[in-house]
Amino acid sequence: MAEAKFFSADSHVNEPPEAWERIPKQLREHGPHFVQDPPGKKGLYMVFDGHEPDPVGMTFTAGQEKAGGGIRKVIETFKWEDWRGPWDPEARIGDMDLDGVKMEVLYPSMARNFYSLKGEEIPLQKAGLVAYNDWMRDYCAAAPKRLIGLGLLSALDVDWSLEEMKRCAKLGLKGVVLPSQLPDGISYADPGFDPLWTAAEDMDFPLHFHINIIQGRDRMAARLKVITKLQQGRNAVRRGILEPLNLLTDLVFGGVLECFPRLRFVLAEYDVSWLHPFISKMDGTLQRARSESPDSPTVSALPSECIRRQVYITFQEDRIGVLGADVFNMIDNYMWASDYPHGGSTWPCSRDAIARQFKGVPEPIERKLTWDNAARFYGV
Repeated sequence: MAEAKFFSADSHVNEPPEAWERIPKQLREHGPHFVQDPPGKKGLYMVFDGHEPDPVGMTFTAGQEKAGGGIRKVIETFKWEDWRGPWDPEARIGDMDLDGVKMEVLYPSMARNFYSLKGEEIPLQKAGLVAYNDWMRDYCAAAPKRLIGLGLLSALDVDWSLEEMKRCAKLGLKGVVLPSQLPDGISYADPGFDPLWTAAEDMDFPLHFHINIIQGRDRMAARLKVITKLQQGRNAVRRGILEPLNLLTDLVFGGVLECFPRLRFVLAEYDVSWLHPFISKMDGTLQRARSESPDSPTVSALPSECIRRQVYITFQEDRIGVLGADVFNMIDNYMWASDYPHGGSTWPCSRDAIARQFKGVPEPIERKLTWDNAARFYGV
């Protein structure tokens, strides 16, 4: 077997029921709990009272045949023992070696459902995030030289998240995750988030946003349903393009990157080719606006300058993005990822996926994007 040499900057754990045992009983009885074949569905589902059930098997579909409803079959027949690696760290190491991956940064799977909670459910959300952060510490402890854990924070209680972020650092986690989209009327440019940005900058503790972790919306609301072609297209564009564009716009033009120039952000699983026209268009638009309306408030640096300084983005298979990395001077900002063990993953064929994407690309650039950038970012 070839030596494992790649660094996946976005992989996932699939949390077993034991991950939630630390949630106080009076909160846990409202969720999460696991239900086999809930009404109108087949398979094992994670359930919160009053929310859309989430199929556990959907997060175990890396390497599965997608034609002919292959993923639906996995969902409907899922059993925990079918694949231990996503939830058992010792079994996971074998999966990493098979795929040529030496180190992984770990994001959640089922824990993403806690971000659907709001209002009176906020205490449950925070208790669930604490339970996850503790479980993640234990998971990574099984292979500390191979696994890098991230903690989860709430966007609904900044004071709480400030203290939980400090606790995550003491647990040995290497950064924290916030929802990539907030409810209408709330923005990460709001001054209420400044204490969190200040602390993260002082701690040199990076903040992460992952595709489709949305505050206040059920993760499965538009999945596994019969929808129109137009709805399918709009969902895909929202997740893959509009979501990171809106997030980055708030960070850049909301002044977050300018006011906190040492703060580091990661945008995970969005790929990278969408960023190139954003950089070109926003730089030109801002320069023109400065000339047309010199008395209007504006950010001092160009968007491209702020992004190169502070924003890092993961990709799985994005040949166009890879080819544009050098052209747009972004070779220090892109980090390859396998997305193990989800349906969009390159596992167990990551070696081939990397070879395809980097054909004709100089070896130093390939090494930067598949190892050096992530290793430097996480202090390996």
